[in-house]
Amino acid sequence: MSLATIAAVSLPQQVYAHTADHDVALTADPARFRPVQGIGTGWVKPKGGTGLWTSPVTARTDDGAPADSAWLEWCRSEMESDTTGLMLTEVTPVRDARLLLIDDQAHLVSIVEEFPQSDSQWVGRGRLYPNWEALAAAGWDGVYLTDRGQWATRLPKSGPDLYGWDLESVLWLRHAYTVGRTVRSSAPSKAVAS
Repeated sequence: MSLATIAAVSLPQQVYAHTADHDVALTADPARFRPVQGIGTGWVKPKGGTGLWTSPVTARTDDGAPADSAWLEWCRSEMESDTTGLMLTEVTPVRDARLLLIDDQAHLVSIVEEFPQSDSQWVGRGRLYPNWEALAAAGWDGVYLTDRGQWATRLPKSGPDLYGWDLESVLWLRHAYTVGRTVRSSAPSKAVAS
């Protein structure tokens, strides 16, 4: 079976958002990376606090620094969150990172067929999800869900879904990236802008 992939050089520039008191060294140091773990019941997302979630840069300052991200935009538009003061840290895949691509539901179906979460409480209800730990153990470094893939897998008529991923993003299953500069987001918050 052939899984869809994306070359590291083709991945849009990624950042992760965090508060100013977050220790970026936790993310930068491979020895401190928290390996992705399932939640024991098989679900759309792995256990919270494991792996790393990043999203594309959506705006830059005049000097090229990240100013906003897909995640912060989603937080403002969908959750009406005040994102003022949040930090953005650049994350760049290593050149040989093995990245899966989900740009349509067929890509997700292929992943689930090859790496099913067999002990999921949802299997009997016809809901199948990827086994995130097995993907990492097989040498996959991350899963890139495009915006198109997010809409295609949100609520399909049948088959596996990724409802709850909500936006274009990368789930890093293993530490296969470098961490760049950290800057304060300069995007206006919805709460501040009104």
